[in-house]
Amino acid sequence: MRNAPFHLQSRLRAGISRPTVILGSCLWLAVIVALAFVWQSRPENAQAAAQTETTQTPIRPGENKSSVKLSLPERHLPDFEFEDCTGGTFGLSDLKGKRWVASFIFTSCVETCPTITRAMMEVHDQVEQSAPDVMFISFTVYPIVDTADVLKNYSETFTKGNWDRWKFLTGSQQKLFEVIVDGFGQFVKENPNASQRPGFEVAHANRVVLVNEEGIPVGTFLATRPEDMVKLRRILTGKDDFPVPAPPGTGLSFSNADGSPVDVQFELKPAGDGAAQPETLEAGQLNSDDDSVAAKPRSAVEHNRSIDERMPPWARMLPTVNSGLNTLSAILLMMGLIAIKTGKRQRHRNLMITAFLTSAVFLACYLTYHYALGKYTGEHGKKFPGDGVAAIVYQLILWPHIVLAVFVPFLAVRVFMHAFAERWNAHKKLAKITFPIWMFVSVTGVVIYGMLYHWPWPMAVS
Repeated sequence: MRNAPFHLQSRLRAGISRPTVILGSCLWLAVIVALAFVWQSRPENAQAAAQTETTQTPIRPGENKSSVKLSLPERHLPDFEFEDCTGGTFGLSDLKGKRWVASFIFTSCVETCPTITRAMMEVHDQVEQSAPDVMFISFTVYPIVDTADVLKNYSETFTKGNWDRWKFLTGSQQKLFEVIVDGFGQFVKENPNASQRPGFEVAHANRVVLVNEEGIPVGTFLATRPEDMVKLRRILTGKDDFPVPAPPGTGLSFSNADGSPVDVQFELKPAGDGAAQPETLEAGQLNSDDDSVAAKPRSAVEHNRSIDERMPPWARMLPTVNSGLNTLSAILLMMGLIAIKTGKRQRHRNLMITAFLTSAVFLACYLTYHYALGKYTGEHGKKFPGDGVAAIVYQLILWPHIVLAVFVPFLAVRVFMHAFAERWNAHKKLAKITFPIWMFVSVTGVVIYGMLYHWPWPMAVS
């Protein structure tokens, strides 16, 4: 009995190298210290944090932030008829009784036009099954170059040769400008410096306009903003209410979801604090049209909520799935360690293979989530909603996790290769380095999920 501590110490020294002990201890000490700081610095409870968030953005008298709707004044489009890129003519009479979306581009544009047309293509394809009767109309703003043949060649990539639901129109520049400005209420103007900068021949709004069955514009959406395109798609597919124009003579109208009036207060300020505007406008650039210029920066909570609203349900579930996979991986790793320490080599092998497969599934789900994040929201990821010490600690956990996660697949594969080739000495040496790194990455993955998706952590119930 007297020699038991000595034997235990000898076994530990034989099984774990000093560099491994130092590396693992430093990593876990960092996690423990970080979590202690986070626990001490968190808000007392989630309700207090919610109250803090609410007070940061005061609600105006009579305002219902969650259900206020804006209606554009009722204004019929003037009758028009332009040349279709596939031949013949196409006009407002052909759109009678249909809902449709108008966009304004030109083929030689090097700024926002490709983004606008690509956004239209994505919405067009996404609503094809659920809203097959919705039409898409693209008006050129540079008909001097954009003849029917030019538009057809340009549009073929986006329509895939099927122009039944998406028309590209050209015609008289004067008539086109009149319809765009007087009918749709959008900006368009020739750039006087076009000869000096090819691809900037026309300055125009970056918005697309939603039109109802009666030929009345009912909403505009910034085509260069992914969340606006998601909103448009939800309207076209019936997931959100289709906008209704305000009664004639009432101008802009604000109401609750139940139709009751809303008291909305406005404060008018000079654009750019009175700073002089540039004498010329670049193609696709318009200060008054880019809502993001003067928009108040969103908080992390608002940013994250916006992502949740735009992500499909299956994609919103993936972070929770990933956290579960990380947890399972950590459990399997620990069970595998116990198995080899107790001499159960076959069980150890099975557990470690299962842990590797679990981590592989995690990687696939992680990449799928970030693909969906870019496709549906245009964002790179969620933001940590905490601040102060908690935000610093979050970064201190996040970056070691990211860096070490890069090495785990390579180390794990190499460890398995040694085992399959029965190079047991090399297998043991590398496993002693791989195990603490792999375990650290799995556990901190769960910690990061908890901080990012469930902050502030609730108080423990006494």
